[in-house]
Amino acid sequence: MARLHPLRSFLAILGVALAAAVVACLLPENPYQRWQLLDGTIHRNARWIYERIHFDPRPVDVVFVGPSRIARGVDPIRLEASLRAQGRPVNVVNFALPEGGRNLNYVIVEELLKTKQPKLIVIGVIEKPARFGHPAFKYVAPRSLVVDPGHLGNAKYFSDLAYLPFRQMILFAADVAPWASDLSPTFDPAQYTPDRGVSDVFRTKDGRLESTSRQAFMAELEEGAREFREGVTPPILPPELADVEFGDERANIRRIVAAARRHGVRVAFLSQPYWSGPTTIQEEPFYRRYGPVWNAGFLASRADLYADSGHMTRQGADVLTDWLTPYIAAELPPREAPK
Repeated sequence: MARLHPLRSFLAILGVALAAAVVACLLPENPYQRWQLLDGTIHRNARWIYERIHFDPRPVDVVFVGPSRIARGVDPIRLEASLRAQGRPVNVVNFALPEGGRNLNYVIVEELLKTKQPKLIVIGVIEKPARFGHPAFKYVAPRSLVVDPGHLGNAKYFSDLAYLPFRQMILFAADVAPWASDLSPTFDPAQYTPDRGVSDVFRTKDGRLESTSRQAFMAELEEGAREFREGVTPPILPPELADVEFGDERANIRRIVAAARRHGVRVAFLSQPYWSGPTTIQEEPFYRRYGPVWNAGFLASRADLYADSGHMTRQGADVLTDWLTPYIAAELPPREAPK
């Protein structure tokens, strides 16, 4: 028997593997099950976000997206009540999830706009933009976005793409054999929590992390703030290449804004600092091209309002939400005159 040439053998095996991966990527799926892949993780609210969008008949008028600072800093129930007391009967949701990465926010906004007509999208931003996409993106993003993230310099592109065939095989198997999977093919209203989005706000007994003393608590805050400071890398490329260095941030902000404008939705930005962190926002000029920027920098000096260096206590969330209320009200359409 003639021996195959090693290079030809390798190319043949590679070709078969690539063909199999492409076929796997094209397998049909149940989108609801895709948003369940993060159950049991810190991103478990992804399922609730999909359910609130597709299975809850209530409108969504004001929506927040962004990192965990926003998830644990803005209380949608309190904000909604305050706006209603002012004669603004709106429905508010907080769709922020832990960790940074703007591509996931874009996925959430696009999903939202399929069935809802919000009046205002508030994007949570921080002092420095993230350079890379969100770790949960590869789990919930439509396959077309995984294949084409829409910008250059995506360091996670190949790892996200490599996961796609595996993800699609999991979803295909769960769809055809739901009894063998933990992923539910259908929505169960009995398991749905309408206001789950507020559950990420800290509700500790004394409003702080478990600490034995004020001194220990302040030491925890300082250690966390130090990690934030040391984890920030200043811009490496010249300003004219910011779209490359911060491609995930800039490309997906533009995508969110474009999608919002197609639907007649306003966009605004909310910045919440970490404790003792800077009150300036590196990308503020960029954000201001697309909407107002609300900078809650006054919180940075209020150690009493932080549960840890990056997140608000229950009281801190109340303070931030109340401060934010008039800004939200000003962006909503004018109230209708009584008939």
